[in-house]
Amino acid sequence: MFRTTPPIVVRLQSQFAELSPALARVAKHIINYPSETTTLSIEALSQITESGEASIVRLAHILGFVSFRSFKLALAAQCGAPAQDLQGGEVDEVERLRRDMSDNLEGAARLLDRNILRNAAAALVLRRHANIYGGGVSAMVGDILAAKLLRAGIWATSYRDSNVALEVMAPASRDAVAIAISDSGSTLETVRLLRAARAAGALTVAITSRPSSPIAGHADLVLLTAPMAQPPSAGFVTSVVAQFFVLQALVDSVAATLAGANQSTAKRPTSGLALKRSPRR
Repeated sequence: MFRTTPPIVVRLQSQFAELSPALARVAKHIINYPSETTTLSIEALSQITESGEASIVRLAHILGFVSFRSFKLALAAQCGAPAQDLQGGEVDEVERLRRDMSDNLEGAARLLDRNILRNAAAALVLRRHANIYGGGVSAMVGDILAAKLLRAGIWATSYRDSNVALEVMAPASRDAVAIAISDSGSTLETVRLLRAARAAGALTVAITSRPSSPIAGHADLVLLTAPMAQPPSAGFVTSVVAQFFVLQALVDSVAATLAGANQSTAKRPTSGLALKRSPRR
């Protein structure tokens, strides 16, 4: 059985794109071989990753540890017993895919901030209008999000054509929530659309795996997914698992907020005097 991804690894995955080349080489080894890393000295890890010992210590500090030793102890505790592969020591491609998608989902659950999720849902319920932007595979995810929000009672439009989106940006963004979906957070057209929506008056939400990405810089609220262990090529579908998880969590939170609002309205006492019936003649 495979164990869940250590939280330290999830954090490294989310910050991978922002690391310098030397730090990224160390992070990549930790992400791919967390259990092995706990058995290495700083000298050995330095040689394997071709990074200086100072870079390794710096990465430990970035993660909040005072030393490489304290980092290794925490990682060892999170890893537990070494993970076991299939019988015979080989992992076939189907099992590897299952593991990667499972780890991606578990990472998304750890990274998703519940308060931000509730705030995004409350904004959607308050404004009752969402415009969704994304490119490539993320555009397909955006189509599904729009359909689910419509079913929940929120008017939602998924824009695949950036030219159309920009033409209607000003009127469509007033009192709306703009949601941009980009795993890398760097898709140029998606970043451009979210920036324009914010300037036009929309409350902006980014769904991305990169907290320091350009798209996050133009978002009022950021819902984090979990990136893959290695940076994927464009259109890599496995990362969609985390996007769907966040998508469904947002829709469920919208439904719960709407239900709570409806219950409050139903319990509210009727104001004013009751009308008296006219006496029959």
